[in-house]
Amino acid sequence: MVHVPVPFEDTEKMSVRAAELARADIIGRGWSQRSVDSIVADPKDGLVGLRSSEEHVNYQNKGFGPFVMWWAEGRVVPINDSNGTHYVTGKGVGTPGWVTLPGGIKKYRQVRWQHPGLEPKNFLESAISQAIKEGKPTIKDKLINLLKGGAF
Repeated sequence: MVHVPVPFEDTEKMSVRAAELARADIIGRGWSQRSVDSIVADPKDGLVGLRSSEEHVNYQNKGFGPFVMWWAEGRVVPINDSNGTHYVTGKGVGTPGWVTLPGGIKKYRQVRWQHPGLEPKNFLESAISQAIKEGKPTIKDKLINLLKGGAF
C-alpha cells in the first residue's frame, strides 16, 4: 500500500479545527483564558498537530505519576477544599505517618506529602482525532476528483 501525505493546506485546516475543539473542551472544564489561548494549531505536511505554550496544559493532557513533594518540608502550604483555604506547614515529607485529609479525616499513609498523580485527559489527541474524522470526507472527495482527472 502506498501512503501519500495529506497536503499542508488540508492538515492546516484540520489542525485549526482541532485547536477549536481542544479550546472548547478546556473551556468546558472551567480552565483559565490563558490556558485556552495557549492552544494553537501546529500543522506539518501530512501531519495534523497542536501545541500549547503553557506547560501545565501538556501535563493535564498527558497526566503524570505520583511523586513526593519534597519542596513542602518546612514551608507553609495553602490547601484548598470545600471549606475554603487553610494553611498547613509541611512536616515529615516522605515519611510514614498520619495525615489529615479534607474534612478533618485522619488517615495513616506510608508516604506523607505524596501527590497522587494525575490521570491523562488526552483532550488534545481527542480533538485531533475528531478534526481528522471531520476532514476525511473532503480529502476523499479530492482524491476521487484527482483520480477522475481533476485537480487536487
